[in-house]
Amino acid sequence: MKTIAIYNLKGGVGKTVTAANIGHLYATRRTHRMKGTPRHSCRRTLLIDCDPQGNLSLYFKRYNPEGPCWLSDRKIYGTDWPFLDIAPGNMDLYDCERRLYDQKDTKAFSQKDDADRDLCLIDCPPALNMLTINALGVADYLIIPVRLDAFSSQGLDELDRQLKDARAINHKLKLLGVLITHDEVTKYSGQVETALRQNFPVFKTKISRSRWIIDSTLMQKPLAELGMNLKPAWQYRRLVNEILEEMKQ
Repeated sequence: MKTIAIYNLKGGVGKTVTAANIGHLYATRRTHRMKGTPRHSCRRTLLIDCDPQGNLSLYFKRYNPEGPCWLSDRKIYGTDWPFLDIAPGNMDLYDCERRLYDQKDTKAFSQKDDADRDLCLIDCPPALNMLTINALGVADYLIIPVRLDAFSSQGLDELDRQLKDARAINHKLKLLGVLITHDEVTKYSGQVETALRQNFPVFKTKISRSRWIIDSTLMQKPLAELGMNLKPAWQYRRLVNEILEEMKQ
């Protein structure tokens, strides 16, 4: 199983929507196959919600504010789509994070029960806490979403620090790419994008600012289910294929 962490210390950059739609598109066979998987094999995919806000769990209608989170009971649930499962999060993750901190536990994310899955995506919280440290510790790859409209000259240094922190936790971690989200042309967006591409590996695919993304979260439906002809839906499909090509290298 290949594991991808979606991480950025800034909130509102599209981490959850990215994790959700990458996982859904792959599990529903709308993209290329991972290297080494048989042509007609099932695409078993796991989503892990590491954010106490539980937005990934809400997106797939698996949020339970009262019950324990997956890190407490280790339960994984199915979604409305075969072969797409989720380890749901909620506010209980705050207590888990404190326990991990007190115990200095960086080995809490066991993957031994997930060996039959092909792909795992971890939605990290916007903080370098023990949940994020554990997530980065088991990840093979990293995706960092960014918004150009929230980026500044200091943003490059901050992004570089985040990447160095991540690799200090797991020296084998490979940056698949920086993902530009909420993309639209502004006065300085071209300059910022140029600087970003000069300093980091950035995906060719960009995710446009779109009301369909907002509708997707409100309706709790992945973009592909609203229509593959929608711009953000086919952009995410193109992104997944780009990711799969990068993972072959």
